[in-house]
Amino acid sequence: MGKVLTDEQIEHYHREGFLSPIDGISKERCDVLLDGIERFEEKYGVNPGVFKLKGHLTMRETWDFIREPAILDAAEDLIGPNMLAFASRFWVKPAGDGSFVSWHQDSAYFGCEPHEMVTCWVALTPARKEHGCMRAMPRSHEIGYEHDESHENAPGDAPGEKKNLLGRGQTIRGLDESKAVFMELEQGQFSIHNERTAHASGPNVTNDIRIGYSFFLMPTHVKSTLERRTATLVRGVDDYNYWDPDPEPTQAEMDALIDEMLKNNAQYTNPKFAQNA
Repeated sequence: MGKVLTDEQIEHYHREGFLSPIDGISKERCDVLLDGIERFEEKYGVNPGVFKLKGHLTMRETWDFIREPAILDAAEDLIGPNMLAFASRFWVKPAGDGSFVSWHQDSAYFGCEPHEMVTCWVALTPARKEHGCMRAMPRSHEIGYEHDESHENAPGDAPGEKKNLLGRGQTIRGLDESKAVFMELEQGQFSIHNERTAHASGPNVTNDIRIGYSFFLMPTHVKSTLERRTATLVRGVDDYNYWDPDPEPTQAEMDALIDEMLKNNAQYTNPKFAQNA
């Protein structure tokens, strides 16, 4: 028995590669984050959903939220008490605009070993089938899939309609989608999946915007397979020192942080920045 998860839930996660739904936060807590998104866009002229790796650096609300006890308690039952937040991101699907996420594994572009990172995906608004909720492929975390990459959202004159929310357009071909599980979430609920679990999501066909927030948590013993990078200690202690600390977001530093996050976007979408699942 874990801190908050049952033995059955823990077994399901390790066997299937994901767990959903899990009760998480209140509507009021969701509204705090949604209001923060609106204020950020009004002030800086950009929706924080454009930042693909370090969404928790955009505002105090997200900096605090990656330490949300209800979510960290569940993650602790799966990866242990010493955790770093490697990255985070808002997932914004406006009503009827066709945005989607292709089949992929997070491990294909995170560059971390061993593959013990978990993704916690929180529904700030309802995420049902019609909103384009996440679909997960059971037991796919046991396989390292090849990915095609269109780079349709890379800076410059890249091809594509830029509807794929993945910056590299990374796609696993040939999966039997009839086996996929829809992970529908009500507002405030969250799901957890392993970084090697293949997942995707379709377009939002409702008249309402769909907004989720995911953050990526890893045990402190996980290393970067690329250059030395940054992460944020969110629980426990770090006895390994494999990662430099993220800068804490402040009003005075925000312009510089936005520039840095855009540089991270460019590196992430660069075709020369090859990684493996």
